[in-house]
Amino acid sequence: MFFLGSEANREIFSVGNSVATNALEFGVDVGHIDVTLHLGFPGSVASLWQQAGRSGRREKPSLAVYVAFQGPLDQYFMKFPKKLFRCPIECYHIDAQNQQV
Repeated sequence: MFFLGSEANREIFSVGNSVATNALEFGVDVGHIDVTLHLGFPGSVASLWQQAGRSGRREKPSLAVYVAFQGPLDQYFMKFPKKLFRCPIECYHIDAQNQQV
């Protein structure tokens, strides 16, 4: 993680850039995001598509950029990108009988 000084922060945010965590994947409609930058695989295909879907709202064009790290999953998707785009969205199941749920 990089920490920038206050001068660098002012410059970054003065030109209309935004920085966010993966919290945007939970359905917040910001509406003016043109580009999403994904630093490493987020852990699930569903998360990646949710995050990428934050840009290009209201029928505007968008761009999603996936920057791979050295980890095995990132490197796998860089070697076989079609696997990422053809991979089904994961299904989550809740066991209603589980006492901890």
